[in-house]
Parts: sequence; structure tokens; C-alpha cells
Amino acid sequence: MSHTKDNLPKEEQVHITSYKDHFSTLIALLLLTVITVVISVFGANLRSLSVFTALLIATVKVIVVAYYFMHLKYDKKIYTWLVLIVAILFVSFAVLTSIEYLNR
Repeated sequence: MSHTKDNLPKEEQVHITSYKDHFSTLIALLLLTVITVVISVFGANLRSLSVFTALLIATVKVIVVAYYFMHLKYDKKIYTWLVLIVAILFVSFAVLTSIEYLNR
């Protein structure tokens, strides 16, 4: 039994991304990498704030990569919610750790 593109279930349909999507993802990741390098080189006086900012930027980069390259954009929304919950938990624990470190 052969399947055509139109009668496949939504989970099995082929998705083709445009060059515009790939290029905008590349630009976003490069921009975030440049920001991370600038903060680490020129923001050395900030100590824990620069570490927190670098972790926050890394979290945003992970979400961008997961959304486009791991195809969360085309998966069920529950997977997107699960990734967002993990990211929120990570950021909250980073904030709590930074607060505890600053109050020593």
C-alpha cells in the first residue's frame, strides 16, 4: 500500500524548510555567540552576572536549535511545552544559585 503526501497522518508528513529559515537561524545563533564572547571578554568585572548571562544565552541557543534542527516546530505541542518547562526550571535554578552565591 503506497502513501501519497496528502493521505499521510500529520505526524508522518514531510516538512521542507526554506533557506530563509535556515539563514535566519544561522544569523540568530551567530549573533548569540558573538554576544556570549563579548560578555566573556569584556564583562569579566561582572563575575557572576556574566556567568548568568552566558547561561541564559546558552539556554536560548538550545531552544533555537531544538526548535529548528530537532524539528520541535513540526512535532506535537506537548514536546514544545516539555522543553519550555525544562528551560524555565533551568533558568529558575540558575537565578536561585546566583542569588545564593551573591549572598555569601
